[in-house]
Amino acid sequence: MKNILITGGNSGIGFATAALAKTRGYEVTISGRSPERVDQAAEQLGVIGFVADMSSMEDIQSLATLFLEKGLDALVNNAAIAKFMPITTHTESDYDDFLNTNIRGPLALIQALVPALAKNKGCVTNVSSAVTNNGLPNASLYAATKGAMDAFTRSLALELAPQGIRINVVSPGAVDTPILAKLGLPAEQIEAIRAQQEEMIPLQRYGKPEEIADVILAQLESSYVTGSAWSVDGGVNAT
Repeated sequence: MKNILITGGNSGIGFATAALAKTRGYEVTISGRSPERVDQAAEQLGVIGFVADMSSMEDIQSLATLFLEKGLDALVNNAAIAKFMPITTHTESDYDDFLNTNIRGPLALIQALVPALAKNKGCVTNVSSAVTNNGLPNASLYAATKGAMDAFTRSLALELAPQGIRINVVSPGAVDTPILAKLGLPAEQIEAIRAQQEEMIPLQRYGKPEEIADVILAQLESSYVTGSAWSVDGGVNAT
């Protein structure tokens, strides 16, 4: 049985990817920062849950240890911070949080898992964002980290290919996840933001987490694909 590790697997795109991978016969491990949410999601999905903060090097090493002996077939780097704020409000703490979780964390996890991925000729999908190719107000710090992810994916694809490891990116657009609700905005403001965004999407709607999961699994199972970025954004990248 193939195995898969999905960071941020307790909600949204990560949860949908874990659910789909389970139906495909994978042994699924999800990770997240909140013990309560990880336990709840793992029980609901019938998968393995592991509490790990992607900004903690100690947590990353502990997570990687689970796979060093048996190897790893697939890694989905999905955990990320996604807060939207004007540049005039950025603090030193914001820079640290974004860079540690969205760049250093995924890179360090891949680094720690190279032996496990090499053992199984495994693959990695990094979950980036359509915002790297399409500007979005108040998203400069988030976009910077996702742009860095796109860049390091291409370099790692070349570096790790001799070991049989493939690494790619999936770049979702607007997806129906709890991300806006986490901003603490009133429901009517969230609906207004959503309506405004949907007008700019060629398919005129938000994507569903399950639709992103379909593409992530397709990318992981496409054995002649590495160093690629797949847009899943309703056509926004084509405008």
